[in-house]
Amino acid sequence: MIKPIRELARGSRLYWLGIKWLRHHPFWFLLLFLPSLIGLGLMAGSLLLFWEYQTGIMRSLLFEPGEGWLWVVLYYICKGLLYLAALGLSLLFGLLTANVIAAPLYEQLSCAVEREKRGRVSEVSFWQSLKSIPEELKKVLLIMAISLLVFMVPGLNLLGIFVTASLVGWDFYDYPMARRGWSLRQRLKEARQDYFAILGLGLWLVIPFVHFILMPMAVAGGTLMALERIDTIERRSHGF
Repeated sequence: MIKPIRELARGSRLYWLGIKWLRHHPFWFLLLFLPSLIGLGLMAGSLLLFWEYQTGIMRSLLFEPGEGWLWVVLYYICKGLLYLAALGLSLLFGLLTANVIAAPLYEQLSCAVEREKRGRVSEVSFWQSLKSIPEELKKVLLIMAISLLVFMVPGLNLLGIFVTASLVGWDFYDYPMARRGWSLRQRLKEARQDYFAILGLGLWLVIPFVHFILMPMAVAGGTLMALERIDTIERRSHGF
């Protein structure tokens, strides 16, 4: 029980260490507001799209209320949960799609953090980093599939905020490992070792109304966390 709490605290602390790094590099700090604006626009668009077709969506997903007040109460509870699920998925869609678009920017920032902390990094040009977009898209599809399952299955949707936090946190944690050409399976294996720390990082990224500002700032903290894991792997491979 103590270790998960300690790891949650570590992930939270690394997020703010990343913010501290950005404060000393104001160019990157200001540049990261661009993905925030993109994500906000995409979220608003997906919500407007849902609102336009909400009647048909609700008709296809919801049962018809039967006679009696219990059925009516159950109907409105399920309807409310579906609206919450739509809101959550709209937020997630906006955020993750913005991350795909901003992947080259995030990659360059992650390289800058690694170069400063380790003194070296495999150089990735801006045009080379554009190649990361298909990889990011594959990762986003995995995240969206898990999120849809959680939000749509009764009972599981109560865990939605924690699932979203861990998935989005992993998205930012993954850059240094993807840069090394590791397979998605290997990256997921290492992420499981840091699960609670990633959750601690990601919980900052799902705070309503401010998450679009907080989220791009997680690139630096996620990179710092991944570098700690990579250092552990390298020490282990050298027998230390």
